This record gives sequence, structure tokens and C-alpha cells, in this order.
Amino acid sequence: MSYTSRHRYKSRREKNKTMFSRFKMVIIFALIAIAFYVFFNRILIWDLIRTQFYD
Repeated sequence: MSYTSRHRYKSRREKNKTMFSRFKMVIIFALIAIAFYVFFNRILIWDLIRTQFYD
């Protein structure tokens, strides 16, 4: 197929669909990153929680 410089029109529904799928991917990767952060710093986080409620 040859390359054409003609710009194809995208409806608002198509734009929203691609934007929502990108947004979902960003959220999924952010949740994975947060899970790794919590897992690798679980002792620090546990110590901070314990010292907040220390009597």
C-alpha cells in the first residue's frame, strides 16, 4: 500500500474510544507500579503505620 497524506476524519466516539483505552493502560501500569512499590517497601510502610499508633 502506498502512503497517502490524506487525513482521515475521526468521529468523537472513535477519539473517545482510543483515549479511554490509553487511559486504562496508564491506570493499569500505575497500579502495577504502586503494587511493586508497596511490596518492596512493605517493612518501611508497616513501621510507619506502627509508629503512628504507638502508645
